Amino acid sequence: MRPWLLVPALLAITPAYADQPDPGQPTVLHLSQTAERRITRDLLHVDMRAENKAADPRAVEAGINRLMAKALADAKQVPGIEVSNGGYNVYRDNASSEWTGSQSLFLSGSDSGALLALAGTLQADGMVMSNLSYEVAPATVRGAENVLTAEALSALGQRAGAIAQQLHVSVLGYRNLTVGNAETAVAPMQRFAAVAAAASMPAPVAAPGEGTVHVTVSADVLLGQKKP
Repeated sequence: MRPWLLVPALLAITPAYADQPDPGQPTVLHLSQTAERRITRDLLHVDMRAENKAADPRAVEAGINRLMAKALADAKQVPGIEVSNGGYNVYRDNASSEWTGSQSLFLSGSDSGALLALAGTLQADGMVMSNLSYEVAPATVRGAENVLTAEALSALGQRAGAIAQQLHVSVLGYRNLTVGNAETAVAPMQRFAAVAAAASMPAPVAAPGEGTVHVTVSADVLLGQKKP
């Protein structure tokens, strides 16, 4: 795991009462701080589709249904994999008068080895892969939230104290504190073109890489001279 990373703060200092400056009033420091860390993406998504072409639409649908039924049966044999279906579409090509159809299948799981092996089996059966991507699982993101929040708040306090010292004043308090939820960037999708099915073929290979999880906090910091 890589060490914590801190994104530089965004800040602005404004007087509390701009129209009537009063040395007795605190200065308001608008401060924002982000804490982040790199985490291995641990949830794999595989999108596939059953495709068929024929002169008759019923033949197209029958082919899609057979292929999808087998794919669902195979997927349900693999523990820990979530399975769902997407859209079902059949249309006629006006140029060739041929009917074309497809139905989507969405698979996801944390056991990437088992899921990639399943994807290879489905490809050999005739399924077409349209997307393969990793992300940091929501549970993993939530698990890092409290630690990142504490790190961001600590950094905000240190930054506020350093600025106050440079201005020869003290931190009097905070207001309008906002704490964001842990978030992560979406991993780029790997898209694939359709290929002819083979009797046997190796499973697809994919490296998860890392994603950045971050929490941002912001607050109005009151700066001024402490009363004796």
